[in-house]
Amino acid sequence: MTGLILSYAGRDRDRIGGRIAWGGIVAGIIAGFAVFFVRLSDPKGMNLPLTRFNRLVVVAIAAIAAVCVVWALLSLLAPRARGLWKYLGVTLLTVLTAVSLMYLSPMVIQYTQEFVYFGESGFSTNSLLRAIGFSLGLFLCLLLALSSYKTHRALGAHGNVFFLFASLLFFLVEYGFKAVASLQRLKMLPLSDLVFDIMVWGDEYGNYFLFAQLALAAVMLLWVIATHGRPVGEFANRALLRKEKARLRDCRRWSWSLFTWSLAALLVVTVVHYYDTKPPAEVQPEPYVLKDGIIEIDLATLADGHLHKYSYVTPNGYDVRFLAVKKPVGTAYGVGLDACEICGVAGYFERGDEVVCRRCDVVMNKNTIGFKGGCNPIVFPYDVKDGRIFIDVKELIVHERRFK
Repeated sequence: MTGLILSYAGRDRDRIGGRIAWGGIVAGIIAGFAVFFVRLSDPKGMNLPLTRFNRLVVVAIAAIAAVCVVWALLSLLAPRARGLWKYLGVTLLTVLTAVSLMYLSPMVIQYTQEFVYFGESGFSTNSLLRAIGFSLGLFLCLLLALSSYKTHRALGAHGNVFFLFASLLFFLVEYGFKAVASLQRLKMLPLSDLVFDIMVWGDEYGNYFLFAQLALAAVMLLWVIATHGRPVGEFANRALLRKEKARLRDCRRWSWSLFTWSLAALLVVTVVHYYDTKPPAEVQPEPYVLKDGIIEIDLATLADGHLHKYSYVTPNGYDVRFLAVKKPVGTAYGVGLDACEICGVAGYFERGDEVVCRRCDVVMNKNTIGFKGGCNPIVFPYDVKDGRIFIDVKELIVHERRFK
């Protein structure tokens, strides 16, 4: 969508419009860096304020996108490609781009903090591969934007606005779902069945909005290929004819470029992501000793440092899963439910030496298991003594309804 906005703003070599749009991109990225460093300066103190701020920004993005969609629709119904009407649109689109990049940039930058995992060498093969993957991801986004820009420029005035309108509409729907969830979490919108369904749909089918944008790109590139075959009209000389043929060939090539990178993006978020995050089969719960309502787990069974899962069926028939792991640093142990406050009872699995959430694919630091917050396993009281972990089943019964 950024490529389409830049194409529209700079159409007919409009330097003013192009500069306004580029200014929005730069301003949005700078603001995103500022938000990231504010969080980095005080992670704990700024966590709640920035979470509330981000939710408000999501609502603002949806509202600005709605105004942009109305402007684009009016431009389609009554074309006003020049003058103040165009610059009104460019200004609205620039604000939308800036605010969106301010919201998205900190999330992208955050990935740079995850190149090296806790206890891992900064020059390991895994950290290098993560850095390369991050760089390739950014490069793919830039290629998509450039190809979209070039392909969109080949369209006529009406087609130019039509595809911009469609892209904005998909974007509005995407952030409309997010805005509903944000308003509910800000306690500004009551939780009804409809609101809950919207939140679930937006959470589970987020990639569908990306697929919609890629499908729009496919239609756009087919349009360009179909309309940029042979030169039409009379030409004063052969030099002008060759120039027109070169222009048409260039448009078709950029269209195929858009197809290539769109296909690459589709494969990354589907096939590659599936194989990269595919969890192993659920392991069977391990045995333990149960005496007088007290569960006993021998610490020697945890000495391998791997994740160990257990299960306790409460008198009410709830299967409460919990886990234990020896932390890589020191002699401490982490114990918690196979569930978290954010992702519910999706549970965790082990990928190599990493503990990963089955739902959101967040990697757990084993040293933080047993502490509250984030996507960490929900903690409950237990004792460690005489080479064993002791858990009162009453502490598990307290959480039984989570596993309904």
